[in-house]
Amino acid sequence: MSFKVAVLEFNQETNTFSKLKTGFKDFEMCHYFRGAAIEDNCRGTNSEIGGFIDCCDRYGWEPVYTVAARAEPGGRVDEATRLRFVADVTAALDGQRLDGVFIVFHGAMCTETADDAQIQLLETVRGIVGPDLPVAATFDLHANSAPEMAALLDIAVSFRTYPHVDMAECARKAGALLEAAMRKEITPAIAIRQPPMINGCNDGRTTHACAMTELLEIADAIAGEDGILATSINAGFYDADIHNTGPSAVICYDRARVSDADAIAHAERLCDEIWQRREHQDQQLPLNALPGAIAEHFAAKRKAGPLVIADFSDNPGCGAYSDSTCLLTGLLQAGVTNATFGAMCDPAVVTDLIEAGLGAEREVTLGCKIDPAVGGGPIRVRGMVQAISDGRIIFEGPMFQGLPASLGPSVRFHVSGIDILISSERQQLLDQNLFRAVGIEPARYDIVVVKSQQHFRAAFGPIASEIIEVDADGLSTANIGARSYSRVRRPVYPLDREAEIVTAAASADVLA
Repeated sequence: MSFKVAVLEFNQETNTFSKLKTGFKDFEMCHYFRGAAIEDNCRGTNSEIGGFIDCCDRYGWEPVYTVAARAEPGGRVDEATRLRFVADVTAALDGQRLDGVFIVFHGAMCTETADDAQIQLLETVRGIVGPDLPVAATFDLHANSAPEMAALLDIAVSFRTYPHVDMAECARKAGALLEAAMRKEITPAIAIRQPPMINGCNDGRTTHACAMTELLEIADAIAGEDGILATSINAGFYDADIHNTGPSAVICYDRARVSDADAIAHAERLCDEIWQRREHQDQQLPLNALPGAIAEHFAAKRKAGPLVIADFSDNPGCGAYSDSTCLLTGLLQAGVTNATFGAMCDPAVVTDLIEAGLGAEREVTLGCKIDPAVGGGPIRVRGMVQAISDGRIIFEGPMFQGLPASLGPSVRFHVSGIDILISSERQQLLDQNLFRAVGIEPARYDIVVVKSQQHFRAAFGPIASEIIEVDADGLSTANIGARSYSRVRRPVYPLDREAEIVTAAASADVLA
């Protein structure tokens, strides 16, 4: 039997502390595909939609392509954009007789009208397809998973890697469960629990042995039990000031073989394991220690390749502005040479330098235009325009491989030994092709600076002689105390040191 399955993606990670709103243009800069354009652009890519298409091929599904929309992390999604997305999805589903629905979420999206955009959209979808149609969804492991979502969703599967190199694989796993549900081989349901924590699981890192890898091993053991269909550990996203910010455990189970109470018990056990590791977090280097670390690096005998420095606190992948000058100022003061830095997002400077033309020397006021109070303030620098680009690339690294991306109009600006990639749009520097958009070949430099926290490791780890993460004065700092939370549930760790795991029961009821 061939099943008809609708697919939709509404995917953005919301930093509620950002002054920026996320609008339709921001989705267009990443992707906003409708109908057949979804398959045309996503087939063969390492993306959730790419994995869904693989399922269509494997199981013979008839796909109903609605909308695939993804935006760079930023502020809340504006209401006009949400309504446009809903209207486009509703039109695509009109008159369709479906057997299932497949949804691609991030899991930490907020809109102007809802702190939980996932529940908001699921309620809309259920209003269209009814309460009984199987609905599967994939999630980023930084999802803030609200327990109430369990009442609206049958299948939930999260990424298991950070950097997220398993997007398509995650979708294929969710698709296999959806196929079994449509065949009536399973009766899937989910249970969700949260410990009283804002952050944890070592932020989900999986590139080395740590809290997250330990938690995944424990979750895998549970997944091996009869009737447990999938287990997910979400590290949460602490740049969102909402009630359910923080880590979660999600159990997908077959109600024909596992009771709701047993599923809840498994989720509670995982929450206890998360809680026991609440202080197990990697630490970043403070900015004032960077000059010494650079000197030590070059004094030591290390393997060939650049020193890769991550501007942790100005990561646009967390919704930061990508225009902090703190780290750049530190490098200029240290007198580094043969270095590259990217991407500094400053559309006004890009326009000025493009008008000046190739080879032009200019003095510009760079950075911190969105919020001068965050990131060190604008700085005056003088340099030469060495390249101009439209900023369009195709991801080649493990993450998003094959998907298009854009920095917007961009330039390479050489300042005192540093080639700076200046872009018109915010884009986490997670792929070497982003540098190559302006003719920068990262492997040829002694120092490569990327505005990223962890995703850069997938593409830049193989060429790096050493990696240093620096936490400067940016919006996505690891310092929880730098944020003014007002909407998170309380008590919650680490804001309230008296928080206890037993408090989770009151704030994380399971509806399945």
